[in-house]
Amino acid sequence: MSKFSIVVVFLLAATLCREVQGQDNEGVPQALDDLLERVALLETQIFGSGLATVTLKIENSLDPDFESAEYQVSVPVGNSVFQMMVAATKEFDDFTFGATYFSEYGGHFINSINGLAGNTDDKTFWSFENGKGVAFDRGVDLISVHANDDVIVFRFASWATGHP
Repeated sequence: MSKFSIVVVFLLAATLCREVQGQDNEGVPQALDDLLERVALLETQIFGSGLATVTLKIENSLDPDFESAEYQVSVPVGNSVFQMMVAATKEFDDFTFGATYFSEYGGHFINSINGLAGNTDDKTFWSFENGKGVAFDRGVDLISVHANDDVIVFRFASWATGHP
């Protein structure tokens, strides 16, 4: 449940308490069910269906012969890019990735995608950016998906040659 939902539940619960004061308590369970239905309806009206279909693109700026890939992944709004990638592995047989978790940074570093791994000797890595070519300033665990038009691009790149 999102922070917004929790606030709405508390506000509606306070309203409910005022409504049932002085009444017998038999109607309270039904009133709570009604309250939860109102919260769900309000969330849907504000945030949509709760799912976002995100375009996940895999590109290689170092190898012109590399076959780019594109996946449409449906995940709950607010999921992290990492969670979206996990969902993609379950939805598509041809999508795989490897990651290392760094507790000191509180997130994952993407090591490989579809069998292609970054390498310190070659000075290669997987960068990621939005659909407009703007690199994210945080890791995959800290970027959330929000809408059906979200595009996440993972690009195999080199820090030695300046290729993005």
